[in-house]
Amino acid sequence: MIYAFFPIFAAIFYGLAFAFTEKALKLTTISTYLAMNAVVTIIVAACLIKAKGEGLSFEFLNNKPTASIVLTAVIAPSFGWLFTMFAIKTTSASYAAFAEISYPLFTVLFLFIFFGMRTIDWTTIIGGLLIMAGSFLMIWGKARA
Repeated sequence: MIYAFFPIFAAIFYGLAFAFTEKALKLTTISTYLAMNAVVTIIVAACLIKAKGEGLSFEFLNNKPTASIVLTAVIAPSFGWLFTMFAIKTTSASYAAFAEISYPLFTVLFLFIFFGMRTIDWTTIIGGLLIMAGSFLMIWGKARA
């Protein structure tokens, strides 16, 4: 049951991250920020390995389709976070957060394109269109300013 709240917990931490990233990027460079983020990620992974008793396994690299999926899943967020940081640094954390809220629509689109998942109903389509409309409205307003 608690797992149902994990996306909300993630949103709380992302909101905290966006707010502090806006201030941090005025105090340091994006490269420094990313390097520090990488170190913290390694520490978190080490703690997870210790706590759960999981070892590291790279056997998935022996299977090309599996390796492609895992590597894309690992690399894509790095580029997303890089673009987010440039957006935060050049605009604001609030603008970046609201403008990128369209990612659920892209998630559904990529699930359909790459994995053939067709779990889209009319409420998802309308919700996605409203999200996109809101994002485009913000971008249009920012471009006019």
